[in-house]
Amino acid sequence: MYSRQINPPPPSLIKNGKPVFGTFSGHVSKLDIRGLHGPFGGVPLPSIVTNFRIKSSISFVFSFGPFIISIIFFDAKLFGFAEINIWNEETGRKYIYKAIMGPRRRFIPHNMEQGFCASFNRHRYVRISWDRRRDRISLIFNLKGDSARPSVQAAFTGHYSDPSTVETTHCVPLKTWRRCSASCQSSVKFYGSLTFEKTSKSMAQTYSEKEGQGLFVVTRSYLGYITYSQTIYASGIYKDHNISFVLENFCSDFQECEFADRNALFVDGKFTPLPPVKMTQPFGISKKWIIQDTENMVDLTFEPVSNNFRELSAFITKIQLNIIYGKFEGVFKTKDGEDIRIAGFGGIARDQMLRI
Repeated sequence: MYSRQINPPPPSLIKNGKPVFGTFSGHVSKLDIRGLHGPFGGVPLPSIVTNFRIKSSISFVFSFGPFIISIIFFDAKLFGFAEINIWNEETGRKYIYKAIMGPRRRFIPHNMEQGFCASFNRHRYVRISWDRRRDRISLIFNLKGDSARPSVQAAFTGHYSDPSTVETTHCVPLKTWRRCSASCQSSVKFYGSLTFEKTSKSMAQTYSEKEGQGLFVVTRSYLGYITYSQTIYASGIYKDHNISFVLENFCSDFQECEFADRNALFVDGKFTPLPPVKMTQPFGISKKWIIQDTENMVDLTFEPVSNNFRELSAFITKIQLNIIYGKFEGVFKTKDGEDIRIAGFGGIARDQMLRI
């Protein structure tokens, strides 16, 4: 069976100008990858140039009642982008809210002990914050509607001390050993409320005092000129199990991909490192995906239900992003040899191209 060495988190992810690769239990105090020596072709460029190539993102995917909610923050240095997607699994409706933000000195913080990321747009207020001293991670948003979407308010809180909470940190090579991508993954149980205001076509609704399961991922990467990636995020409560998983097609062209992998399965507070997977879409990304590995630990299909395409351009920066909501069916094998079977499990797949 596939296995991956899991080490305690290092004091820093960069040591003597080189990345500290690996999978680490828990979180690092700072998710900071600045300071690499010659990350682009070994050319000793000034740090102000190489640091500009570091792009950051936050992905927050969780299930709450009949809803699958996806929140994305992306920091492209020149601008910031936030998008909230809400899918109702019972009715099939989806609501999408987005916000564009100007440049900031630190849009997504390095500090993983305490920090926040927010969109302060008066029509699209979104704030994700974490504070380990207070044992809390929280999400608040207040989104103004229009003729096509209702206004939505929500407040959710999770606790790091909850037995179902588990965190891991990953630092993997990106195209070459000189560059890296680092991420902190957290699977957390949440409690809170979600309110949809009244519109001409629907009554006001409030969903409260429910528990939900969420997956919170912060990522920093030294990106090249053009980067393609496919990533799957899913989190929910299924047959009394708290399940979250992350699967990437990101490093499929890296020669030693088995040592440069951050696929993960979280079940009831236990972390299972998953092997590299191959995602194939024989009939395109809007049709059935087949997701498999060579170690018999992942055998899934993903049936897309709704695709939200977004394209943004600013100067030389261009983002093409497909956020696809759909259903997973298949089986995982945990590190203890237990089979976790799922069917109709909601989640998202993200297919994106970044030109920077």
